[in-house]
Amino acid sequence: MTQNFKIAAVPAKGKVYTVGNLKYKVTKSAYKNGTVSVSAPAKKTLTSVSVPATVKIGGYTFNVTAIGDKAFNGCTKLKKVTIGSKMTTIGKQAFNGCKVLTSITISSKVLKTVGSSALKGISAKAVIKVPAAKLSAYQKLLKGKGQKASVKIKK
Repeated sequence: MTQNFKIAAVPAKGKVYTVGNLKYKVTKSAYKNGTVSVSAPAKKTLTSVSVPATVKIGGYTFNVTAIGDKAFNGCTKLKKVTIGSKMTTIGKQAFNGCKVLTSITISSKVLKTVGSSALKGISAKAVIKVPAAKLSAYQKLLKGKGQKASVKIKK
């Protein structure tokens, strides 16, 4: 009895893969606990984006831990964003110029950094929902990232 096996190579660091409606860049290549960052939407015309906690690329599961610099820059039709539970970093100008973006839900309790101007140009009526346990920490973290003072951060 003979069997043939096909062994898929682990996606390499720095490579970009499109899965669903997002493009992911591999930031740590590994069989287990590899990480990726969201580099861009597959189409600039998306109205709603859900960034998952994990993504499967080439049969391997990667943790989605970052949204890259300028990832959604200029996505003028984007209204709603949901951010997964393993997110640690939101890059500079990540949502810059998303002028109709009114709803951001952050499920992550491990968010550490938010780049400058990450929320510049989002809707003045925007509401950012964060985990209740992290409300005050995230209010400080998200302060002065380019959004108007009328943008609410709540649990």
